[in-house]
Amino acid sequence: MKRLMVAMFALISLTIVPAEGADKHLGVASCASSLCHGSARPLAAQAVLQNEYTTWSQFDPHAGAYKVLLGAKSKEIARRMGLPNAHEAPACLACHAENAPVAQRGPKYQVTDGIGCETCHGGSERWLATHYASPKVTHADNLAAGLTALEDPKVRANQCAGCHVGGGDRFANHKMMAAGHPRLVFELDTYTELWRTSGGREHYKRDADYVQRKSVTTAMVNWIDGLASSAHRQNGLTAANFVRTSALPDFAVYACYSCHRDLKVTPWQGEGRRDALATRAGELRLQDGHVRTLLVLSRAARASLEPRLSAAIRTLQDASSAGAGGVPAAAAELDRVIDQVASELRARSWTQADLGRVLDELSSAARGGAFPDQAAGEQAAMGMVLVLAELDQDRKRRADIDQLFAALKDGDAFDAARFARVIGRLQRP
Repeated sequence: MKRLMVAMFALISLTIVPAEGADKHLGVASCASSLCHGSARPLAAQAVLQNEYTTWSQFDPHAGAYKVLLGAKSKEIARRMGLPNAHEAPACLACHAENAPVAQRGPKYQVTDGIGCETCHGGSERWLATHYASPKVTHADNLAAGLTALEDPKVRANQCAGCHVGGGDRFANHKMMAAGHPRLVFELDTYTELWRTSGGREHYKRDADYVQRKSVTTAMVNWIDGLASSAHRQNGLTAANFVRTSALPDFAVYACYSCHRDLKVTPWQGEGRRDALATRAGELRLQDGHVRTLLVLSRAARASLEPRLSAAIRTLQDASSAGAGGVPAAAAELDRVIDQVASELRARSWTQADLGRVLDELSSAARGGAFPDQAAGEQAAMGMVLVLAELDQDRKRRADIDQLFAALKDGDAFDAARFARVIGRLQRP
């Protein structure tokens, strides 16, 4: 594999977005023929591997997403939430199944299949019978027939973040978390590679044919688009929860360790660039790991909009502390700035010197207290490994990377000073 991924598996719980669009979902079984995607081993006759169903069913955690709802832990979560069960609860099925509306379910559709092919690729009603007929039927033809353009990192990020971050009716709220649901973690490039190589088996080949048909984006573009999409999702959740009629927003929009920490703990600030977004006395910090990391990346790139991004993050934080009134407008402004910053960063040619500055800025930001808890630290760590891989340094720095993720293993025991020391070993020599 291109990148050292083993340490990341302890941080990940895979789910994607429920069914969207109007096309019928014909079911995983529609793809499972040994002549289609159900071969026991890769075949050479076609451009694709043709064993994608087998890889999914045996190695991809998405295949077991529904079964998770039948387990003892899910039953206990449901009991604590006052639900009859998890496997029929809409809030659970929204991300643990390809939860297509009844009218869009084909004859082979089964909700028990979990996160299946069409959850990601879109309802196959209009493209299933013809999508294999290349070159007569092009990829553009398939997209026009409803296939999802997952090769586009913006599309893929929005698709994945629908559940890995949340949005709309998909929200891992405070009640769910308090009942025992794992905290959500997501970074697009890391998760894409983990999914693509689940169980050591490739889900698809990035060969010349794939590049010709779909193109391949760089890890940096994937990172940027993933951070931007995740930040948008989080802003949306924040704004929605501040315009409800209840007195308080759902606490899940805040960073968990704003509250769940020893009362004797004080925010740590070291010797690096002092964190301009440091929590003020009595302030509950919003979930901001993705946008904080985007800010550090924009600083490393010397992006012209970096000061505006910092100011917009602070404005939303201040608005959330002042009450509901200013939150929607502040969130909308932050969304606008995020799009502008991401556009500037995406267009950049990332040189070796640029990547070195990213390592330095991540380290400096950590020493200044910019990643004060496990959730924010995870974003910095995944970005650090991504950049090291781009510099072909990840395998050489394996021991330090292992130590970096060891520092993130326990959220209750997370020590920002220790994390800063470890991530500092990974800056450029």
